[in-house]
Amino acid sequence: MKILTYDTKKYNFAKLVGSLYDLPLDQLDNTEEKANLWLGTDTHTEFHRIFYNRIDTEGGWPEFVEVYTNFLKDVIHPLFVDDALIYQKYPNIRFSRPSAKAVYKWHSDGDADHRHPIGEVNIYLPLTDSYDTNTIWCESIPGLGDYEPINLKYGEFLIAYLNGHRHGNQINETGKTRVSFDFRVVPGFAYDEENTVESFTTKQSFKVGAYYDKIERIK
Repeated sequence: MKILTYDTKKYNFAKLVGSLYDLPLDQLDNTEEKANLWLGTDTHTEFHRIFYNRIDTEGGWPEFVEVYTNFLKDVIHPLFVDDALIYQKYPNIRFSRPSAKAVYKWHSDGDADHRHPIGEVNIYLPLTDSYDTNTIWCESIPGLGDYEPINLKYGEFLIAYLNGHRHGNQINETGKTRVSFDFRVVPGFAYDEENTVESFTTKQSFKVGAYYDKIERIK
């Protein structure tokens, strides 16, 4: 696991996402269900719908896509030696509301419920300060269960292999909402073109042109 920084003025994720809502991101809250949520239902609040509807509108959201792809090209791809980088076409957005969790199931991305390819590497990028009970908690080695919070400031991100490391969320007792992106990349050598498994939530195959897109390094 590594915690790295980036330029929030150049890659202004919080400003772009914040423009969709009436309140500052860390103040977003509503009366939607905060208990008894599970895989799939915990990522379908009205806050999620606002973001994904903006992505899916006719003509898309070119301003956001440009920032996202530039971040992948300029910040993420240089971390890898492979000339090809496969990446999740659009990031997932998470909302850890007060007295709730962003994601309710403790899991690894490669487990039987999530079925992500073993070559994936995870990026966790908060759009607000992410700390204590509103952030994600990860174990240090698969199977140890020694979960600790990943405390990050806006402008920091985590890169980690969460395909094998179990992680999850506590009930948010900070009083502040955590909003974050998470997305996955696959270095070229680890991409399996023969994989036929589909994403549990989007029902897309883990292939370039479906769940993924691809960047090629210019030589």
